[in-house]
Amino acid sequence: MRKNKKLKIVAVVGPTASGKSTLAVELAKQFNGVIISADSRQVYRGMDIGTAKISKDEMEGISHYMLDVADPDDDFNVSLYQKSVMNLLEAIKNKNRKTNRPVLPFIVGGTGLYVSAIVDGLKFSEVKPNLKLRADLNKKPLTQLAIKLKKLDPNTTTDLKNKRRVIRAIEILKAGSKPSGPEATKDQWPAKTEPKFEVLKIGVGKDRNISKKRIENRIWNMDIPKLIKETKALIKRKYDFSSPALSALGYNDVKDFINDKITEPELIYRLIKLHTQYAKRQMTWFKKDRSIHWVKDASSAKKLIAKWLE
Repeated sequence: MRKNKKLKIVAVVGPTASGKSTLAVELAKQFNGVIISADSRQVYRGMDIGTAKISKDEMEGISHYMLDVADPDDDFNVSLYQKSVMNLLEAIKNKNRKTNRPVLPFIVGGTGLYVSAIVDGLKFSEVKPNLKLRADLNKKPLTQLAIKLKKLDPNTTTDLKNKRRVIRAIEILKAGSKPSGPEATKDQWPAKTEPKFEVLKIGVGKDRNISKKRIENRIWNMDIPKLIKETKALIKRKYDFSSPALSALGYNDVKDFINDKITEPELIYRLIKLHTQYAKRQMTWFKKDRSIHWVKDASSAKKLIAKWLE
């Protein structure tokens, strides 16, 4: 392999419960691959059932990275994720130079921003967290924060329904910088750099009706007792359930069930609703990317990769 040749990577993307993990393992087995998770919740330890994290048995011997790399109260973010994965890919590239059987990295996940941070080389703001400002802003209602942000940046494209992102956008603007990540204005986002890799993007789970059925099946077949045990362990460690790590995917609802605020059928209904809404947001992101090749099965994905590698 020539020293200046770009590393080839495959991104396998799609909404929750679309079968990305299973497909990626099958592809990695055929193409001598390793899997790098691109999931903003699966990076956290102790959150296995609620995030549908792949098990050791399901990995089938394929190396997986970026799982369980932080505690739920760590200030982990996309910038840290990007740095870690870039270092890992650089190591793979260096190793590939010395072998006749190169490793093919698969970036697999449903967090569009995490995927894009790698394959599109997004540039993020260097503004450090202002914990005092965050604490003050967090006390205010989201509606008030949204108004404040729009005054600071009338052209903001920040998700005004996401309190964490609104606070981060205000934090960056207050520091005298313009956001260059998910909080950026239209003329700055996405802030892409020169591609460092040759990328093939494969998408699964585009059919909304099938996706909804898969989500319902996943929740109904979820090991609720284990999920409750997992949530109790998180409560015991006194993690903040309003934090970015725990504020999504139903841990607060499980906590309500533990505290006898809702029944088990209500918990199931809430989880299905949450995951369905999450899948919808994921697909809104991915549908904007016209470079994604949507496939219906593993056979189609294998043919696509084989042809691309040629």
